[in-house]
Amino acid sequence: MEKIGLVVDTAGDIPRDLVKEYDIREVPFYLYFEGEENVVYKENVTLLPEDFFNIMKAKKKHPRTSQPNMEDYYVVLEQLANEGYKKIIIMTLSAKFSGSNQSAQLARDEMKLKHPDTRIEIIDTESATLGEGLQQILTAKMIRKGVLSFDEIINLLLKMRKNTHVFFTVEDLYFFYLGGRLGKGSVFLGNIMNLKPIMSIVDGETNPIEKVRGRKKSLTRVADLCKELIKDINNIFVASPQAVCPEDQKFLLDYFREITGYKGEIITRIMGTTIGAHPGPGTTGICFVEMDLKGVI
Repeated sequence: MEKIGLVVDTAGDIPRDLVKEYDIREVPFYLYFEGEENVVYKENVTLLPEDFFNIMKAKKKHPRTSQPNMEDYYVVLEQLANEGYKKIIIMTLSAKFSGSNQSAQLARDEMKLKHPDTRIEIIDTESATLGEGLQQILTAKMIRKGVLSFDEIINLLLKMRKNTHVFFTVEDLYFFYLGGRLGKGSVFLGNIMNLKPIMSIVDGETNPIEKVRGRKKSLTRVADLCKELIKDINNIFVASPQAVCPEDQKFLLDYFREITGYKGEIITRIMGTTIGAHPGPGTTGICFVEMDLKGVI
């Protein structure tokens, strides 16, 4: 069995118990609130998602996020090299959302100078939140299983990101206004008409799909869109993030199970600060990977 290290950024929203169980090394994003630039938080280190969303709702201020820098990645990579890891996989948030992937590349280049015998491969997951996180969790399971070689895992990951789907909806358009993604008039009209946007992540970018009227309709529509894409219910891996709206998430997942007949595990976690900073509290959705991984995880 090859000794392979796994490094991720915190935008994947991996549940804390799985990070510990699979010895996944995290590199945190940074966050601060407008007008409070002197107070900088590290995701999952000095600020937990639960506290973040409570602050966001109370302050009604838009948070700003910044990517891990090259040094953040380098410290983790060197630690793994010193622990005897000769092969390392780095998996990042979509490069179209953040420079995290670029920081990882710079750190890898620096590592080559000091640890030329350590092979490091970087995977742009082309996704976010638990779409990214699912890929990372499945990678950790493949490493633990030990059936696939390093190169086989890399080749599989390049296919996996194309078989990863993310659909989500938001409750309050106001947070898009705070982030500069919608004008005040659009937010006012949308809230008056009770419009809820449905979005997906495609090829590493957010893709607006449609707007529906009413919260429950938006939740059921998310599940319906997932069902339309699923080819084999026995080959899917499912996760769901939520931004302090657990009851809405439960409604969504119960409906998803009802219409698809899915009886497997659904990984859930409160959405992290990096991704949750943009759509805000009340966001939830479904992420799934569809691949036949029997025997390798």
